[in-house]
Amino acid sequence: MADLDLLEKYEPVLRFAKSERFFPMAVEPYLERCAIFPNGPQGVVESLTHLHEPMVKRLGKLNSGQFYLRFINKPLNDSDAWVWWAALSVIGVAGGWFLAGWAEVEAVVAISLVAALIIFMLASPIRLRIIPAALAALFFIALEIAPIWFFLRPREFVSIEVEYLILLPIYLIALFYLSVRTMKFILEHVIPQGPGMIMDMLSQATEKIAQESYIEYSKILEIDQQPVYYGRVLHETDDQKNRWTILQYHFFYAFNDWRLAANGMNHHEGDWEMVAVYLKNDLPHAVLFSQHGAGNIEKWETVIKAVDKLENITMHPVVYVALGSHANYSKPEAIRSPSMYKPGKLQRLLFWTDGLIHYLFLLFNPNQKARQIALKELQVQKTNFLAEDAFIYMRDEEDHYVVSLPMELASGDGFRLGFQGNNLLEGVVKSSSYLKRSMSDRKTTRPKIKEWRRVLLNPEPDWVQYKGLWGVKSLLKEESGPPGPKWDRPRKNQVDVNERIRWSKPLDWLAELEAHSH
Repeated sequence: MADLDLLEKYEPVLRFAKSERFFPMAVEPYLERCAIFPNGPQGVVESLTHLHEPMVKRLGKLNSGQFYLRFINKPLNDSDAWVWWAALSVIGVAGGWFLAGWAEVEAVVAISLVAALIIFMLASPIRLRIIPAALAALFFIALEIAPIWFFLRPREFVSIEVEYLILLPIYLIALFYLSVRTMKFILEHVIPQGPGMIMDMLSQATEKIAQESYIEYSKILEIDQQPVYYGRVLHETDDQKNRWTILQYHFFYAFNDWRLAANGMNHHEGDWEMVAVYLKNDLPHAVLFSQHGAGNIEKWETVIKAVDKLENITMHPVVYVALGSHANYSKPEAIRSPSMYKPGKLQRLLFWTDGLIHYLFLLFNPNQKARQIALKELQVQKTNFLAEDAFIYMRDEEDHYVVSLPMELASGDGFRLGFQGNNLLEGVVKSSSYLKRSMSDRKTTRPKIKEWRRVLLNPEPDWVQYKGLWGVKSLLKEESGPPGPKWDRPRKNQVDVNERIRWSKPLDWLAELEAHSH
């Protein structure tokens, strides 16, 4: 059987979460919008050598891994808005002075400053989600402070007795109530955004960049509406003379918005994932799934497979793609464990801090029921609350899971890509059971075509030889763009880059995952 026919026979069905924004795409439209930058001396020399060549051809001629791509290159400072703000402010001040003198000018300046603050917040790299919450918190605080001026300044129309014996006690009671509600609001809506906002800044893939990436990807979908996988077929023989055929399906995504989409960990431009079907002596043996730079294995007998209209089982494994991160799983599930992903020290610290904040909030929560739920969970689990994974079981009734970081949501309740059969027989879970409605119901743009476009990597195109990163290089390794399907991540100051084990030694990768599964 020809390679393309083999790939088509076993090609996977991908099931995405309801609010997924990015789907497997061709690399060429992505590269057309990218700029390439060197991040080392060897990269600088090579970039000068191939300066005027087209991007796709240039990538194959770069020998070192000291490069990275940047997908979003336009400035995000909303300069037009600032020009309009300046012009309207000048007109307003001049008009106010002409009509009413200083009194009107002061009002115009105040309005202008508020408008400048709003523009700055929208144009800045901070999380957009924190802006309304921060403004609401400031409004509550202003309500608490404003009446103080009433008691500090003498009033002719109110006697001292009424002011201090009646109005002051009423104000103190209202102040106490508003203070508790404000603190509750800040703990619920402002502080939990802190860890993610810090990671956004360090990753150089902020919420603003994620939104712009979605817009750019939506434009690509208008032109190229069919999802793509890059197929690769290898034939190997092991020490026992078994014949192996390895079918690799490589998927490229324009952006990984795990943190924004599902309260996950990392954010970065570009994302390479893979599913591999292993045939042993021409019979399907296992399916291997890429997951956060590592992988998992599922025996063929236990893999969920698509069925046709007559409910006959096909040879197409069903793969559940995690929301935002695009890690691949063999069944629908929501995974709440820090062990699923190996973050750096700073990410682990932020994860633990985030859980501790929620833990303290529940202990001091005015809602007795929520507090009792938390205490009961800790009792049942008998967890040391100082441990890193202490908070993953704690739930409340509004947010379901108290801890924001991390969560892997492979729900399968959204877009379905691949062989179209009797899809109702495949299991799913509801995203809305684990995410707030604002996240589970966010706007998405999906491919109009639900069948695969197949591209063979035999022979390898030029872009496969590119050894650098497919996204911006970050201050933290975990927050940088990924390497390509063939290469390992470049190490610091390293010119030579090694091939991935799953690319060059697929049987070794199989043995490694089988050993971990026992």
